[in-house]
Amino acid sequence: MKNITVYLTLFIMLISGSLSYASDDKDESKETKASVVVTKAKRMTFEERVETSGNLETRNYSIVSARSSGIIDDVFVREGDLVNSGKTKLFQIDRVKSGQSVDISKHSVSVAEFTYRARVSTVKRVEADYNKAKLDYERYQRLYNDNSAITKNALESQESRYIQAKAALDEAKAMADLSEKQLEQARAQYIIAQKDYENSMGLSPISGHVSKRFREPGEMVSAGTPIVQIDDLSVLEVSAFLPAAYYQKVVTNETNMKITVGSIDAGEFKVVYKSPVIDSRLRNFEIKAIIKNPPEGVTSGDIARIKVLLSSREGIGIPRESAIKKLDGTSIFVIEKDKAKIVPVETGLENEGWIEIITKDIKPGISVVTMGQDRLSDGASVTVLREEK
Repeated sequence: MKNITVYLTLFIMLISGSLSYASDDKDESKETKASVVVTKAKRMTFEERVETSGNLETRNYSIVSARSSGIIDDVFVREGDLVNSGKTKLFQIDRVKSGQSVDISKHSVSVAEFTYRARVSTVKRVEADYNKAKLDYERYQRLYNDNSAITKNALESQESRYIQAKAALDEAKAMADLSEKQLEQARAQYIIAQKDYENSMGLSPISGHVSKRFREPGEMVSAGTPIVQIDDLSVLEVSAFLPAAYYQKVVTNETNMKITVGSIDAGEFKVVYKSPVIDSRLRNFEIKAIIKNPPEGVTSGDIARIKVLLSSREGIGIPRESAIKKLDGTSIFVIEKDKAKIVPVETGLENEGWIEIITKDIKPGISVVTMGQDRLSDGASVTVLREEK
C-alpha cells in the first residue's frame, strides 16, 4: 500500500512538470508589446533668445530745486500727487523778500530814468551855450583878422570861453552816457528781481506724479537745493545687461525684447539703445527699450524679466522629453508600423519645451515617442496608448 502511494505521488509530479513546461513554452512564444505615448513632429518657429532681468525707470523725470535762497513758505504738493507742466504750483520760497526786491528794483529804475532825463536836459543846455560860444569866437576871429577891430586880449578871452563851453559839453554828454548805462543796469536788475520773484514760486516743469518730497515749510534753503521730484510714469525705460558674446547679435531698432513684470506681460519692444562699448571688467554691455503707456501695475523701480530675441527660423520640432541624451549623442524613438526605431539626431534651438531637430530624416508628421522610451529597444513592438497634441 505504501509503494502504491509513492508511485501515485511521482506520477502526479511528472504530469505537473510536463504541464508547467508546456505553459512556459507557450509564454515564451508569445511576443510582449511596450505601451508608449507619442507626439507628431511638426514644423514651427524657433527663436534664439537670451533671458535676463532688468530695471524699470522713468525716462523723463525732474528734480525741482530752489532757484533762489530763502525760507520755504509752503510746499503745495504731496508724494503721489498728479501735476501738470507749467501749471501746478509746487512750493513757495520767501515771497515777501522777493516782492520787496522787486519794489526796490522798480524804484531804482525810476530814479535812474529821472537822472538820465536830467542829464539829457543838461546836455541840451550846455550844447546851446557851446554853440553860442563857438559863434562868438568865430566872429571875434574875423574881426581880429580883417581890420583889427578888437584887441588880441578880447579874442583870447572869447577863445577861452569857447574852450570851456566845449569841455562842459563833453562832460555833460559823458554824464548823460553814464546815466544811460546806469538806467540799463537798473532795468536789468529789475528784470532779475522779477525773475527771482517768479522763481520763488516753483512750478512743475513736466507732467507726472510727485515721487519724492525732500523739504518742508520753514526750512532754510539755498539756490540749487532739491525740494521735490517729479516722475513721468507714462514713459518707462527698461535697462538690462547682456554678456559680451551677444554684442554682435543685438541690433538697435531691430532686435526685440519681450518684457514681463511679475505676472504682467508688458509686451514686445525694440532695443532703442546698445552701449557703444563692452565693459572690459564685467564683460557685458547695456541695452534699453522704451515702454509707452505701460499697463497698470507696471511702474518705475520694478524688476522686469526680459527675453531678448536674437534671431528666429523655421524648423522641425519635437517635445523635449523625447530626446535621449547620452555621452555619444542624442537620439529619439520613432514609430514605424508598430515598431520602435531609434534614430540619432542633431538638435538645435529649444523653445517652450520643444527642441529643434536639424537631422533631415525627421519630417513633419512622424510619430515620436514621448513617454515609455526608457523601456524600449530598437525594433521593439509597441502599443500606442495615446497621441499627444
